[in-house]
Amino acid sequence: MPADERPSPAQYRSIFGSYAFELDPDLNVQAPVLRAALQVWRDACGGKAMPARADIDVLDIPRDVLAHILLIDVEPGPPDRFRWRLIGTHVTSMLGRDSTGGYFDELYSPEAAKVLLTGPRWAMDNRRPVRTLGHASFADKAHIRSENVDMPLSDDGERVSMIFVATLFRIEDED
Repeated sequence: MPADERPSPAQYRSIFGSYAFELDPDLNVQAPVLRAALQVWRDACGGKAMPARADIDVLDIPRDVLAHILLIDVEPGPPDRFRWRLIGTHVTSMLGRDSTGGYFDELYSPEAAKVLLTGPRWAMDNRRPVRTLGHASFADKAHIRSENVDMPLSDDGERVSMIFVATLFRIEDED
């Protein structure tokens, strides 16, 4: 999507009134679709601490999981820069937009980007997957709840070059 067609950071802030993510390094993954994505990552490791993007064959990802997959490019800094390489259709349909190709620092306010990168940064720093539970107010009194697994990928076995993410969203009305 061309930059001039993307919503501005102010428009994104109007979509999400507040943000919060809770880290779960113990990986108490609840959603079966996310457990399947985590297994794809583990299988791709092949004895390495982190697989490379090339180690994950799209044909090895169960069909019902594909819509929940996101890829975040990590461009080394300082500061590091993050870009949405791929956003699955589950995410785009739930949020009503597709930010594929967009840089976090161009799409989001600094505060929003910091929160959205809670899981990816943890996975980068610790070089292992982490589960996050997210909550964002959305569209007046509705709330989006998410369960996510952020999994690091490394082309050289040292530096995290990409984050493989699986996400499951639910929209709930506030009573």
